[in-house]
Amino acid sequence: MRYLKVIAQDQSGQGQPDTLHVHFYEDEQLQREATQADLHRLKRLGTTYLKCAWYNAGESEVRHLRIFSQNPSADGTPETVRLHFHEGAQIAYKAAVHDLDNDGVYEVVLSTDVDNDGRANRTDRSRVSALVREFLKVGWW
Repeated sequence: MRYLKVIAQDQSGQGQPDTLHVHFYEDEQLQREATQADLHRLKRLGTTYLKCAWYNAGESEVRHLRIFSQNPSADGTPETVRLHFHEGAQIAYKAAVHDLDNDGVYEVVLSTDVDNDGRANRTDRSRVSALVREFLKVGWW
């Protein structure tokens, strides 16, 4: 399984993330870190992820997002994209989108409070959809 691992850090100690790392994984093996060209393509994904307020103090990588797709029909197009917000090895919370009829449109968006503002609402679903849209543009699925 291929996935992106996104890590935000507050290395300056100012109370907000100032560093973003994106790693490309396949079957739990790091394939590569994002290059400058990747980071240009991933700018919107990074911006949306930072709005989720899921970051680490200092250089820690304990909190991170793993985003991956699933293709049960094996037709080469993702029918499900999952987002797992990790706190170390444990998944703290999840979100997902599903394409029920495999037409390329995600009809179902499931999310919890992904922006950590105390409410699971339309804004959270919008952020999940934006993260998924940008992930799919990368083509790492």
